[in-house]
Amino acid sequence: MGILERLGVRRIVNACGTLTVLGGNRVSPSVIEAMREVAESFVDMNELLIKSGEYVARLLNVPGALVTSGAGAGLVLAVASAITGGDVEKMSMLPFTEGMRNEVVVQYPHTVGNPYVYFINIPGGKLKVVGSPGGVTEDDVKNAMSEKVAAVVHFQYEPQEGELPLSRVIEIAHDHGVPVIVDAAAELPPVTNLTRFIKMGADLVVFSGGKDIGAPNDTGLILVNNLKLLEACRLLGPFSYINVNGQVRVFIGRAMKISKEDIVAFVAALENYVKVNHEERLRVMNELADYIISELKSTLPKLQVRKRVNAPNERVRPVVVPKVEIELPRDRVRLYIELLKRGDPPIYLCECDGHLCISTHTLSKDETELVIERLRNIMNKYPPY
Repeated sequence: MGILERLGVRRIVNACGTLTVLGGNRVSPSVIEAMREVAESFVDMNELLIKSGEYVARLLNVPGALVTSGAGAGLVLAVASAITGGDVEKMSMLPFTEGMRNEVVVQYPHTVGNPYVYFINIPGGKLKVVGSPGGVTEDDVKNAMSEKVAAVVHFQYEPQEGELPLSRVIEIAHDHGVPVIVDAAAELPPVTNLTRFIKMGADLVVFSGGKDIGAPNDTGLILVNNLKLLEACRLLGPFSYINVNGQVRVFIGRAMKISKEDIVAFVAALENYVKVNHEERLRVMNELADYIISELKSTLPKLQVRKRVNAPNERVRPVVVPKVEIELPRDRVRLYIELLKRGDPPIYLCECDGHLCISTHTLSKDETELVIERLRNIMNKYPPY
């Protein structure tokens, strides 16, 4: 009897993509082997954290890197590093930041429907929203700059209507001595995004390890141009014990511990990731989407179904991964999602802008056939229109 069976947990068919709540992504045998290799050993965790970051930086040809316990942890550490600048007395006070540079500028369009803005508050950042529902101008960002601003956080939701482009945000922020943090947690593929934002001049860029990279769900990565902020991220945690005014202290990152197994798993997954033919992966995903559409329309010719790629204001990331979008009345969308979850095995589909969405990101060919079959059966029993 396997562990999931002993726990009474069912395996699911994931047609939503690399969502945290569905376990992230599959982990390859070579990644599991890296975890097994280190599992029975002891290491100096600070040495492993530093050396793994240096290795990743060389692998990607960027100034610096830090493996983290997820993209959320990475964003918290990045904001905390900008607020404190590596000052250990300030670090020991977080999240109480009165008297510090603690304002964090975010464009209005990036706050709409974005729960991850909350992470800015965890280390004591004070959200400063610029722009309006009508969009964001250069003057909006320029006028927000002050001695109180610690950082600009740019949530990478491209294509995003109304936002000021990241390239211009970086220029304005740097003119005022303010670092720019990019949350690119789920922006892979394309693989070029791994270094794109660093090349543009962003100071810190945050990625998830448990999505397209294929590391465990609780891993992430900060890439940096600003090595002072990288050192601040390291000092903030998760393994620092520093004497502050005669007392040994830990900092806000201590709660974001990452295991030796996760660190080496992330490195192994990234090594694999940079070798993969990503054009071929996307070609297969597009073929899968076209196949799903063809099969559904062959038996349900009136079904309004289409491929969704690079949709504006898309919140189901990454935008380049093709999804099959089925236009249905809202009550039918919710009914079908619920009925698919009740089956054996449960199938998880998502709702995108009120439509039913099938992501090809995490589907195998066999799973695709099962999704099509079950959708047909449900739609025959509960007609879509």
